[in-house]
Amino acid sequence: MKIYDRNRNALTLGQRVMIAATGAVDVLKEAHTDNLTPYQAEHEKCVLLTHSQERFAPIELIRLG
Repeated sequence: MKIYDRNRNALTLGQRVMIAATGAVDVLKEAHTDNLTPYQAEHEKCVLLTHSQERFAPIELIRLG
């Protein structure tokens, strides 16, 4: 399932993203969207980043580049 950042840009694995709340830049590692509706996939904490130990909702992220 496609996931989108807070600006409705499509997110893909390996893409650089910025965490909107902190401004930290990281790389999208995994997105666990199985069995989620499109709304849930956008708002649930289902995205893992390379250097972060917590999950994020795609709406908390901003795609870079």
